[in-house]
Amino acid sequence: MNTLCKILIGISLLLTTGCKQATGKKLYLGNRQIKVVATTTMIADLLTNAGKGRVLVESLMGPGIDPHSYEPRESDVSRLMDADVVFYNGIHLEGKMADLFEESSKKKHVFAIADGLLPTDIRKETQTNTPDPHIWFDVQLWIKCLEFVSAKLIEIDPENIGIYNTNKTNYLATLNDLHKYVRQQSEKIPKEQRVLITAHDAFGYFGNAYAFQVRGVQGINTVAEANSGEIGSLATFMVKNKVRAFFVESSVPRKNLEKLKEVASLLDPNFVLSSGGELFSDALGPKNSPAGTYEGMVKHNIDTILKALVP
Repeated sequence: MNTLCKILIGISLLLTTGCKQATGKKLYLGNRQIKVVATTTMIADLLTNAGKGRVLVESLMGPGIDPHSYEPRESDVSRLMDADVVFYNGIHLEGKMADLFEESSKKKHVFAIADGLLPTDIRKETQTNTPDPHIWFDVQLWIKCLEFVSAKLIEIDPENIGIYNTNKTNYLATLNDLHKYVRQQSEKIPKEQRVLITAHDAFGYFGNAYAFQVRGVQGINTVAEANSGEIGSLATFMVKNKVRAFFVESSVPRKNLEKLKEVASLLDPNFVLSSGGELFSDALGPKNSPAGTYEGMVKHNIDTILKALVP
């Protein structure tokens, strides 16, 4: 039996044996904690902070995993079946899991955290008008996601509203300080040097929030390959504007960036592109590493950018 068939059978089991409460109804937990499944490491970290003391959080994807191209496994179906609540990003970030979320929602609580944002909060890719799912790169938007997640936890576990409100207050202070830190570090970079070249267009929200011009070799979805015209256009832009640093991403292959270097050297043999360091984009760093939390990841990224752009 191949993996696809097993997953389809798992979906069928999910419909017949899943949690008996439909979305919008409270859970009957007794004294046990809520079993929460999050798709990405960023969402798992958010739930860990929002539900401290009340939730057990499991992430389907680990460090270095690209959610755009992630293929659900048999074990994912089992974990979804066992969960009380599922939180995912939405805006098509986890595009290959859409059917699983739809089927799961018929028997249990399934929430897209992007539903906590206003339509005007959602950035769209300039050329294609495609909604951008990388909402976590604007810390102020992540605060809205915290408020959404906290409200949903209270909705399904109202007896513990005090715990959730305390957790939200504590983490809100952390995120407000983090936003100030990113803004202060960004302001150390002269405006004309705030140009961020990355492997794919994941940092648009970051650019809008902290006044950076952001260009990616690929678009917002890593599934679509960058073509030679896009690489050539970006190389021309970098040579013309003397932008010498590009940034690799922990969850995206580096082949396109190597091609970018080659094209730039053909345009101007004296122009040398170099890596400004590794940024974490679609996943946090390894567990227990400095970038293994959302706060640590955001600080790592802005510190790396500052070091590269203001040597």
